[in-house]
Amino acid sequence: MNVSIDSLGKVISERFKIAQAQIVPEATLEALGFDSLSTVDLVVLLERKLGLKISDAKVYEIEKISDILAVANGAA
Repeated sequence: MNVSIDSLGKVISERFKIAQAQIVPEATLEALGFDSLSTVDLVVLLERKLGLKISDAKVYEIEKISDILAVANGAA
């Protein structure tokens, strides 16, 4: 699957009320206000909205938006 920063940003900004301009590859989830529970919520949302399959092991490796893009696009 090919997920762009724009499509990812749109999904995240709509659900978590984060300005889409803040959702850039180098942004950390922590800097965007995510904690462990909201990260799980994010993963469930991405699986449902974008059809992603993110393993439990990969969830623990996600620290930045770029990590999500890498998993989504098969680079991780």
